Amino acid sequence: MSRRTRLRIALTSMFPTLLAVPACCLLAAAGMVPWSLLLALPVALAVHAAVTFRRLNRSLPDATSGRPGAAAPCP
Repeated sequence: MSRRTRLRIALTSMFPTLLAVPACCLLAAAGMVPWSLLLALPVALAVHAAVTFRRLNRSLPDATSGRPGAAAPCP
């Protein structure tokens, strides 16, 4: 998978979390949550994107038949 594709998937996976940002802002303005929560959101989003990007870099293991001692199929 190319780096560009992995980056797009990582950024797209943050979209649901980004939808919660306006709600958190309203709650902070109403005094229901501390303002420090808004400072933690960018950090959480960056970590989420980095972990997703990193996980997408892993290659899949060779498939086997599941039988002990069976050889993996030749490419």
